[in-house]
Amino acid sequence: MRYLLALASLGIFAQCNREPLTTDGLIGLVKGNALIEHIAADGSKKTRAVRTGEQVFPGDTIVTGENSTVLFQVTGAAMEVQQNTRFVYERSGDDKQVYLQGGNAWTSVQPLEGNRKFTLRTPNTVAGVRGTKFFTFTDGNNTGTCHCEGKISFKNLATGKDEVNDRDYVMYYRGSKSVKVTADDLRKAGVPVAHNHSEIDNSAVGKKNNLTPAQMQKMQRYVDGRFAALK
Repeated sequence: MRYLLALASLGIFAQCNREPLTTDGLIGLVKGNALIEHIAADGSKKTRAVRTGEQVFPGDTIVTGENSTVLFQVTGAAMEVQQNTRFVYERSGDDKQVYLQGGNAWTSVQPLEGNRKFTLRTPNTVAGVRGTKFFTFTDGNNTGTCHCEGKISFKNLATGKDEVNDRDYVMYYRGSKSVKVTADDLRKAGVPVAHNHSEIDNSAVGKKNNLTPAQMQKMQRYVDGRFAALK
């Protein structure tokens, strides 16, 4: 009995002296209804409503619903997680990584120095960022990225191809195929050229998207036609 009490005391002591979890992830703003899925130490999943000002830990997933937007912030970067999106904060520290499982995210990363890294994954691409602003959308099979500022090192997971995207254009990926849409392409298709991707007013990332649904549909038809023309 004395032996069991000693073991219990040691267990309590170990729990009390366990280092608390640390993170630089923070919810800067919540519009509408959104959830956060947190994996507890015992492996169980805890789901709760997202609250402005709360911490986000590596492994947590932000889930937004219709007409809902969350501003997620870490040291040196801000991400607008837009409606109908699943977004995972995968890794913190100097080698940060996030995962856009599905939906849209507008990301702004300050210039990185030394060995610091920032990576954004989707189901079919990996983007290595040194300091830039870019908009990414994915539905699992299709991924697109608008390069608003700076450079992005992209890898297409379907082909293993690496490339650096550093111009004013949008890259679309479907399986092993890719299409580059330039500003001139958009003008010829009758779509205004802008780098305003926010869903909310006064976003920390940038200005609100001013394209109409009809203009978005026109752009999608143009992209679909470009993919259809590929052999």
